[in-house]
Amino acid sequence: MPDPVEARLAALLRAWRQDITTVPIPPLVDPRHAVDVVLEAKRRRRVHAPPDGACTRRRDLGRREAQKDTL
Repeated sequence: MPDPVEARLAALLRAWRQDITTVPIPPLVDPRHAVDVVLEAKRRRRVHAPPDGACTRRRDLGRREAQKDTL
């Protein structure tokens, strides 16, 4: 006799998978636009902080040293 809790979990996961696969997710970023943004940032020597707030360089670097460290 199957475990009712496992059967319920399996049914829930099947329903969740069906919901995910039946609704198409639109692309979040147009790849050409993303490349243009990165190239423009490199050209201007500007790099924005990552959205998760992670430090990419030491905070005590001077502006001139920080520019060498960019893309």
